[in-house]
Amino acid sequence: MNKIQKCTIKNIICGLSTCLIWITLSGCIQSKAATTDSEVSLSAKQQKLISDNTLKIVNAAFYQTFVLGDWRYKGARNSGGTINAYIQIPRPLDMSLEVQKSYLKKAICPSSAHTSMWNEIDNIPLSVHIYTHKPKHSLYVNCTNPFSAG
Repeated sequence: MNKIQKCTIKNIICGLSTCLIWITLSGCIQSKAATTDSEVSLSAKQQKLISDNTLKIVNAAFYQTFVLGDWRYKGARNSGGTINAYIQIPRPLDMSLEVQKSYLKKAICPSSAHTSMWNEIDNIPLSVHIYTHKPKHSLYVNCTNPFSAG
């Protein structure tokens, strides 16, 4: 083989390799975009399930409990397909974290007496948060729907 043929073969191999790499990367990028789009649409669908009316029903269940006393119910929010109910307390509770979480689950999470609220939220997770100054520094528990199977 002469020099020109060797250069031409090397150029063709190099060009094909570049083309294959480009196709592979393009496929990866498209695959990532498709996955991200489906994750975003799934998240958006979950958030759409929580209507303003659902949040009002949750708020009504909690407001009744915190009309009197030092604890202040600050409302429920939709956060990524979960309903987060926030309660501001005047000072930290004088209990271990385990005992606080147990107390929140047993005494603060809505009971089975709130049938309409539990039926409204159905399988949407409900978390109760307590905090003293800022909600982002809250202690929380996930409430259990007494009417869900499992």
